[in-house]
Parts: sequence; structure tokens; C-alpha cells
Amino acid sequence: MVQYHGADAAQRFLLTVMNMVYNMFQHQSLGARLNIRVTKLVLLHTRPEKLKVGHHGEKALQSFCHWQYEEYGTRFLGNNHIPGSRDDPPPVDAAVLVTRTDFCVHKDEPCDTVGIAYLGGTCSPKRKCVLAEDNGLNLAFTIAHELGHNMGISHDDDHATCTGHSHIMSGEWVKGRNPSDLSWSTCSRDDLEKFLRSKASSCLLHTDPRNRYLIHLPAKLPGMHYSADEQCQILFGTNATFCTDMEHLMCAGLWCLVEGDKSCKTKLDPPLDGTECDADKWCRAGECVSKTPIPQHVDGDWSSWGSWSMCSRSCGTGARFRQRKCDNPPPGTGGKYCQKASVEHKVCEGPPCSKGLPTFRDQQCQSHDRQATKKKNQMMTAVINDERPCALFCTPVGKDAPVLMADRVQDGTPCGPYMSDLCVNGKCQKIGCDGIIGSSAKEDRCGVCNGDGKSCKIIKGDFNHSRGMGYIEAAVIPVGARRIKVVEDKPSHSFLALKDSSKQSINNDWKIELPGEFELAGTTVRYVRRGLWEKMSAKGPTKTPLHLMVLMFHDQTYGIHYEYTVALNQTKEKSSETVKEAKHMYLWTHSSWEDCTVQCGGGERRTVVSCMRIPNKTMSQVNDSYCQIENRPAPQIRKCNTHHCQWVTGEWGHCSVTCGKGLQRRDVGCVYQLQNGTHIPTRDLYCLSSKPSVVQHCEGRDCLTVWEASEWSKCSSECGRGSRTRTVTCRNPQGLCDPASRPSEEETCEDHSKCYVWKTGEWSKCSSSCGRGLQSRVVQCMHKVTGRHGSDCPGVLKPPAYRQCHQGACNVKVNVNTITSPRLAALTYKCTGDQWAVYCRVIREKNLCQDMRWYQRCCQTCRDFYTSNMPTNSS
Repeated sequence: MVQYHGADAAQRFLLTVMNMVYNMFQHQSLGARLNIRVTKLVLLHTRPEKLKVGHHGEKALQSFCHWQYEEYGTRFLGNNHIPGSRDDPPPVDAAVLVTRTDFCVHKDEPCDTVGIAYLGGTCSPKRKCVLAEDNGLNLAFTIAHELGHNMGISHDDDHATCTGHSHIMSGEWVKGRNPSDLSWSTCSRDDLEKFLRSKASSCLLHTDPRNRYLIHLPAKLPGMHYSADEQCQILFGTNATFCTDMEHLMCAGLWCLVEGDKSCKTKLDPPLDGTECDADKWCRAGECVSKTPIPQHVDGDWSSWGSWSMCSRSCGTGARFRQRKCDNPPPGTGGKYCQKASVEHKVCEGPPCSKGLPTFRDQQCQSHDRQATKKKNQMMTAVINDERPCALFCTPVGKDAPVLMADRVQDGTPCGPYMSDLCVNGKCQKIGCDGIIGSSAKEDRCGVCNGDGKSCKIIKGDFNHSRGMGYIEAAVIPVGARRIKVVEDKPSHSFLALKDSSKQSINNDWKIELPGEFELAGTTVRYVRRGLWEKMSAKGPTKTPLHLMVLMFHDQTYGIHYEYTVALNQTKEKSSETVKEAKHMYLWTHSSWEDCTVQCGGGERRTVVSCMRIPNKTMSQVNDSYCQIENRPAPQIRKCNTHHCQWVTGEWGHCSVTCGKGLQRRDVGCVYQLQNGTHIPTRDLYCLSSKPSVVQHCEGRDCLTVWEASEWSKCSSECGRGSRTRTVTCRNPQGLCDPASRPSEEETCEDHSKCYVWKTGEWSKCSSSCGRGLQSRVVQCMHKVTGRHGSDCPGVLKPPAYRQCHQGACNVKVNVNTITSPRLAALTYKCTGDQWAVYCRVIREKNLCQDMRWYQRCCQTCRDFYTSNMPTNSS
């Protein structure tokens, strides 16, 4: 790339590109403030030896990641923390390699791929890398797109809700779109938010405060740095110029003319913003508009809030949201992005949910289950994970096998049972009394939002009736009461009961309800029962009187404590006389009990010591300064939740091996049991006994059956199909081998090793009428059954095809030149010795004795060869 542009031009080009990338990450559609800062620019005039960049993009990216880590890892790209020394170079969060090599992702050949990066690799020393192809000034889109991948943003095509639109994270670059005109999709925004919430983005939280390492990006529009001619040269080479015939359409698409060509060409991309298109005009977002000054360092500001969305729930408490944009004005070059959140949530209240309906979280579990199994008869129930209260965990009813069904519950889902906090965007958010989620506004004890608690008084009382059977009224809570709390002092066999004037009730008419939420007297009452201990609470205000009763059994109750607040003007209207302050009695009382320290296994709870004022026969809580501090009693301590936590074990899994010694595993959890028999998971530390084993040894049963077979015997036939046998023995000590798995003792076989034999014909007549001669015959390898010729006969057993013969002495001199057979010559030629004794051994080894020319020169050696290999006449 440096060779193509030149060093100075390459630096100018890259800084212009990164300025465009900066602006894309400042776009309000991203929903987060991400500043792209260039801290180091390295121009590679020659390619380093360890940096391998070829057509295979994946291998090139891997090579670049290793190279940048080894070359600059400890100095520039190290641990992603702010350096401790003033002279230390700054860290970076991602490294980008720009190259003009045409690469492909998984193939070692050129293709249309222009960029590649590791998904979510930012902050990882060896994965925070981007490889981008220099394809002109659209390189800005490529780098922004791949940096998005590096920060955990997937393609829009991977999300069903974001396909079919052109955004920065679209799978393909859309021709004719200006990079500065593109925005981020809502799916990209969600992916980035998820990444920023994860630990993988930790390095982005650190910013080097020193500016001396910061490379300042050009503040001007990119088209002000590159004329139309220069942009054409970047696209089509140094011999290209802007096509003046298309000047009237230049902002819609950049047309160029290459020297020597007769027609203009284009890549359909518009010129850069700031490119001059007419007198005092420039291209902006694809249109030729009048030049206006570029505001410098304009900080962004919020637009007005949009309208509230619909409530996330059709009944009960839910959440709604509204949004605003940082475009009033949008942040200019070098300006700051808007502070605070762009989305605001608040609580919304629908009509009360019908009694008996599953909770909102249970409904989500059942919905996920129907989608997954297509069955409507399987009931799923929600399980709240203390560490991830806003994730959806579900388990079949009656089983303790929670499974993660979704990373987020729906907005407006309570973070836990009997909690007012709600889950929004996967986070548990506090709800202010002003209805704004995340607000810190709180109600005082009088129900006044952000009040001082002076507009009401607390009414407290105790009920200690110890004799009787059936319903006994303990108190009447008046209209307008708030912060109602009724709690048993200790577990007992009695039951708390409430009833309003419309006959709505809890535990009335000898019908005991399961714990949950109930609508009485115009407010929601939460009923909690843990074993034999009960508690009722309501926010209020009540619209009708509430009758508090106790259902007694066995003439026994350990007492209950109740309290609520009423407005001061309400108490004055009902009070017929005033009591002077001097007649009040002040004393310390144990006004209430704190919650138990554990859920099971034996814990403690302490009393809350309060200063009480007792005019006549009523009492109310006052400031502790009215009581003598030296007489303050120590809190009472009682044991609570003494019922044992118990271990629950699952079934043993399969043995890890089918033969021999292996391991089995099972699930083991600590639970406590409610009065209705339901088991609730809790922490292992609450189970006091030793935890049952999670792993045990096992032995695969297949080892119990062992048959042992001997080697196969020889085939019964030496020519053709036969059979062979072996001995099979049971090696089980008890002789319990499975007959079904017994190996066979006999099988068919074929052996053709002795099918072929040598067949010979009759001997011929002697080749000489006198003296020594030679006889021959036909020798053939034939199948002894079919008679077919073959080549499988043993060579060592082949019968001779020639033999000597003798017909008596000859008187006629034989002319050797007329003898054509070397074997016959060996018998008839009168040899006086070798003429070439030095070479005759080689003549013999090379089998040249058959040639009479060589035979005459080496007759002795050749004659010895023939006579020694010639069969004798046995006739």
C-alpha cells in the first residue's frame, strides 16, 4: 500500500479514512459514546519476514495478530491498561492492517472479501486485530464494519429483525451509498451494549489521559482533502481524472476517465463529503448544496423525549420506555457526545391480573416451553437465580433441574418474589417512588415521595391472645393506612387472616391460601409463609377497613405484631381529646423482629429495640432521644428456621465406560422444604451434614461376557472352496457367557495354492543323427481341474524342457557356421579355448552365449554354461 500511494500520501489517506471511521462511531444510532483515537501509525515500506499476508484471509489475519503482538505487544499493544510511567507508549484496544492484497476468507485466491476480524476480539492481546483491503476511500466503511465485529457486533443478517435494510453491519457494501450516510441498526446497538456489559470490554474503560501520543485526525470534511481528480486516481490509478461530462451528476456518483479510454467509468460510489461540485457548493450526503461553515468542537445535546411506549404487561406492574436522540445539535468534529442515558424507563400499572394466573415469570417459562416442545401439557415453572435475577431459568414442575431459557426476562419482570425492583434490559433496576426506573426517589413512611416522614404517625400493636379456637379479631386497620406489616413473633400452628368489607380475604372461611399476592381493600397484600412462620404486608393506602384476624388451633399462639401509618390530620379527626405531652410515658420496647439470618439449618433473628410513647392504652414509636439511653435493653435473640436443610440427590448417570472401571455422576443440591412439600434450592453451606458423593466408581457390564477363540485351522481344501474350524472357550469365572454373543467355530474358506500343476509333453527326436544331440518337450502350468493355463505353479518344481541325447560317433566334419542352435553348437563345435578370456565371464553373465559370434570367441566358457545346465539323457 505504501508503494502504491507513497509514504506521505498514504499517511494523509489513512488519517482521512480514520476521520470518517471516527464520525461513523459517533453516529447517534449506535447509542453509545465510542471515540476512535489513532495512537500509532506504522508505514511498512517492506513487508516484515514474520508477517505473511497472502490471498488466504484467515491465515493472513492470524499472521498479523501474532506479528503485532510480538513486534509491539509489550510496548504498544500490551495489557490494555494505562501505562504507569510517563514515558511509556500508550496502549491500544485494536490493531488494523491495511493492505492492497486481494484476499478471501477461507480460500487461497482473490475474491470480493474486503475485510476480516475476530468477533469480540477487542481487548484480547492476540485477537484484537482487523485486516482491511485498500479499495479506495470506502476503506472507511470496511474498517468501521470490521471494528464493529471486533467489538462483538454481528452481521445484521444474523438477526431476523434487522435483515433487508442497509446499515454499517450489513453483510455486503451497498453500491452508491456514502459511508458518512450510513447508520447502525438496532441489532448492532444491542450487540454493542451486550459487549460493553461483559468483561471482554474491560480495556475500553481505560483511557490514556496524555495527549502527546494522540495523532490528531483532520477536522475538515474528507472531500476538502481530496479533489475529484484525486479521488479518481485512488480508484482507477494515476492516469485517471474526473469525467467532466458527468459533472451535473457528480454528487450522485463519481465518474472517472482513464487516459486512453473512450468512455467514463464508475464504481457507483458517490464522491466524499466536501468535494466541490459547483461554485461555492460541495457534495453533502449525495447532493450538491451550498457551502456552510463547519462548526468546530460543537458538543452534542439531547432532543426532546419521544412518547412513552406501550406497557410491557397487559396486567399488573410492567415497564415502558421513551427515547431521545443526541441531535440537537449532533456533536461536531471533536465535540462531545451527549451525557446521560438516551433511554428512560418507568413503571406502568395495568389492571390487576386475574387470581390464580401464573406469575409473569412463570408465563414466560411456559411460553418458551411450548415453542421448544410444541406441547401444551408440560408445565414449567420459573426458578430465580440469585446471581442472575434477570435471566430466565425454568424447571419442570416438581423437579429441581433449572435450565437457562433466555439471557433476559421480559422488561417489567420483578427481580424476585415480593420485590418491587424490576428487570429492564437484562438488569435489575431500582424503582423510584416517582415511577422512574433507576430513580433514587423514595417514599417516606407516610407514603409521600421524597417526603420527610412528618406528615403521618406509626400505629403499632401486639396481639398475644393465647386461648380459644377459630377466628379471633386482633385489630381493625383503618381506611388510608399505609406501610402495613403483620408478622408472627415466632412460628406457630395458628394462621394469619385478613378480610375487607367486600368479602375479599386471605385464609378466611377455613380455607388456607398458598403464599402470593392478593387484592384487598384497594391495595396489594403480599402473603409470605415459610414453614410455620407467616408475614403479611401491603403498601396501601387502603380504601376500606381491613380486619386482621388469627385462626387459632390448640389454644396456642406466640403472638403477632402489626404496624401501619396514618396521616396526622386523619388521627386528629378521630381523636376526641388531646393528651398533654407531660402525661405521656416513654419506654424501650422490642418493637419487631428482624428476618432470620438463614433460610434453614438454624439461624438467628434479633428484636428491633424502639422508643415507644404510651398515652392511655395505645402506643406509637417516637425518636430514640425521648427514652433514656442508659436503660436501652439489648436485643433479644431467638433461633429461627431450625428445620434442617437437606441434600437432594438425582439419579446416577451412565457409566463413563462400557467395559472396565469408570465413573458415574449425579446432581446433588441443598434444599429446604416448605409446608406444602415444595423443595426450594439454597446454598450448599446451609446443609450441615456431609455432602453426598457426586461421583462414584462403576464397572462396565460388557466385561462380564468374554469368549476366547483360538486361531483358525488350515482350509480343508487345497484347491477351491472348503471349510476351517477353531475352538471357542468361555473365560468367565462363573461360566456365564452369553450364548448370543458366542463367536462362530466354523466358516467357509478357499485355497487355490495347489490347483495348478506342471504338465509335460512327449520328448522330441534327437537333434543329431550322430554324436551328441538335444531333445525337447512342452512344459506347461495348468489347472488340474479346469485345464486352464496359469502361472501359479511352483518354479522350483518345474520339469526340464531339454535333455541331451547321443547317437554314436560322427565321421563327418560339421561346419559350425551352419549350426544355429547354441546348445547344439556346444555339443558339436570343436573348441580350442576362449579367444577373449578377459571378457568371456561378462559374455556369459549377460546371456550373450546364444549369439554365435560371441560363442565362437568364448566357446569354452559358453560350452561349460550349456553343458552344466543341460539335462542328461536318462533313456
